[in-house]
Order: sequence, then C-alpha cells, then structure tokens
Amino acid sequence: MRFEEIVVRTDRLDFPALAAGEGPPVVCWHGFPDHPATFGPLATHLVAAGRRVVAPFLRGHHPATADEMAYADGLTLAADAAAVAAALSPDGVDMIGHDIGAGMVARVAAAWPERLRHGVTMAVPPPAALSLVFQDPVQLQRFFYVWLFQVPDVAEAVLDADRGLIDLLWATWSPGFDPGVHRELVHSIYGDPRLLRNALRLYRANFDRSLHDPSLAYLAPRSEAPASVPLLLLAGADDGCIGASHFTEAGLAPGSVVRILSGAGHFLHLERPAAVAGLVLDWFTR
Repeated sequence: MRFEEIVVRTDRLDFPALAAGEGPPVVCWHGFPDHPATFGPLATHLVAAGRRVVAPFLRGHHPATADEMAYADGLTLAADAAAVAAALSPDGVDMIGHDIGAGMVARVAAAWPERLRHGVTMAVPPPAALSLVFQDPVQLQRFFYVWLFQVPDVAEAVLDADRGLIDLLWATWSPGFDPGVHRELVHSIYGDPRLLRNALRLYRANFDRSLHDPSLAYLAPRSEAPASVPLLLLAGADDGCIGASHFTEAGLAPGSVVRILSGAGHFLHLERPAAVAGLVLDWFTR
C-alpha cells in the first residue's frame, strides 16, 4: 500500500498521519511498539472497498509532535481520537484501534459516541474488561515490560542500548511471524530518544496521576465504563501479549461481537489482513 503523508489539523493538535484511498474515512490508531504503516496490508483491502484510510501517529510518536506530550493517559489519547474524527467528518467516522489504539476507540465509544459510526478494537480488551486481566497471575507475568517501564532510567537504558526488547515483544506476541519491512519502520520511531521516552510515558501514566490531564478528569467515570454503543472486538488465538480468553462480550453493549482469529497473534492485522478486513467491512455495514 502506497500511503501519502498528511496532517490532520484539530483543535487539540495537528496530527501527522498516513493516508490512502478515497471515500468515507476509516481512522486507524496504532499501539506500542508499532507504526501507522503496519496498517498497510489491511488498508489495501479497505481502499479496494471504497474507503479512505487515515492512520495517524499517536501524540508524541512523530518528530512534529515530540514535544506535545505533557499528558499521556488513555483519556488524553481518546480525546485526540475524538478530535481527529471531528476534523475528518461532522457525522462521525468508522474507527479501528490496535493495542493502545484499542483503548482509544473503546473510550471514544464511551465518552464521545457521536464521533463514532462503527468501532473496532484489536488485541486489547476495553478498559472496563482490562482491569480483570490484572487478576490473572499468568497475565501479570506476560506484562513484565509494563513493570519494567515504570522504573526510571532502567527502562530508558534497556531500550537506548538497542531495540532488542522491541524485537522480543513482537516475536513473543506474534509467534513465528516475520514483520519484514515493518520491523525497520517500528525501530525508526523508538530509535528517536524523544519518541521512546514519550512511549514510556504512556505506560507510566497507568500509575502516575501527574501524567493525567486534569481538564479531562470529569470524563473519566464515563470513559472507563462500558460503552453504550456496540463494538467489534478482534483478537488472535495465539496472542502472546494478552490471552484470547480475556476477550468476552461481558460488560459490552448489546450487539457487540467478539471474534478470535486462528493462525494469528497480537499483530493480527498484519498476519491475517484479508480475514480482518472481511470482518471489519461487514461490521461497518451494520
């Protein structure tokens, strides 16, 4: 997929993004450790179906926004996603989120449902269900990197030395999958010390309230609760990051659907793009 580089100008921030195709917009939000270009194989199918794919860089994950991450909490990112949706269409957009992006889409569905036509989350359960994941001892072991990232200087030293940990996460989360050219794109983000430190702030914001935007605090009870609109949840059966058993319809709005894809791990949009596209496009017609 040949993307063009664009800037989506919003009332919060100007977001660099990759875009392709013509038609109603589909906004795709990436996670960690990732790059918007990994939506390329999925975008090929969406563009062929007459959609315009817009894949922004998360706040603080592009040189142009490297200094724009005073706050790094999930609600800040969700507010960004709602602002991008408003900038692209007054009637709302279809939105796909992977990993951290999945939390963004779920929070938009809960706090800004008018900005969302259809929402798809991949590889991470919604916030209301994610809290239960932390009760699973096996899952706590899988989250070793989350705990590592809380330790100042140590996390930076590990990731500054090389990007071996990033390669390990990819290999563990999607066993047997070769990311090919996407590996260097992912490394290009975290090879920039400013962007790497911003990524660590995303994880530290889970526990450090000083990284939460106080102006959005009034929305937190709504954004962390189950959304009132249905979502499509996708997960890979072989995901080594979060086990597929943690993806259920419990606590979701009526009409929500969970699909577990065989032969795929965490990066299912790269591993099985045609299957993901089929499920996504069907969801968009509901």
